[in-house]
Amino acid sequence: MADLLAEPSITEVVGVDVSCRALSYAERRLRLERMPERKRDRVRLIQGALTYTDERLVGYDAAVLMEVIEHVDAPRLPALERAVFGAAAPGAVVVTTPNVEYNARYEWLPAGQVRHPDHRFEWTRAEFVAWGQRVADAYGYAVRFAPVGAEDPDLGPATQLAVFTR
Repeated sequence: MADLLAEPSITEVVGVDVSCRALSYAERRLRLERMPERKRDRVRLIQGALTYTDERLVGYDAAVLMEVIEHVDAPRLPALERAVFGAAAPGAVVVTTPNVEYNARYEWLPAGQVRHPDHRFEWTRAEFVAWGQRVADAYGYAVRFAPVGAEDPDLGPATQLAVFTR
């Protein structure tokens, strides 16, 4: 968020989390109380869930769901898709999520387990592409996929990224 605020052409940055505790942490980490007023006025931290339509999120140029979708129960993903891609309908949506195939490189992670106890699932690269293409087709977006960071020749990147654009 700090990098976005450094760009003067960005007029507002909104952080959304279901957890009030996480929002308080973000406020402290951003040092909002020390931030110059003109910059602070461009920040909004709001409590909400991306699985529900929220009028406060309509009309933005872009949305970033960075390491978010794997925290949503798989049966609730269609609700997230409707709320973000359908109702809020930003011009661009960036989604990142772990690549479960890469987990084999983590010696500390037992086989078959996800990286974080709150992850409801982690997708293979093929599963992520299939989900992304289905969402793009359903909501009128184009989508492109890219690795985040270095790619293992056999297992791909640790994190995968999709960029949806209208």
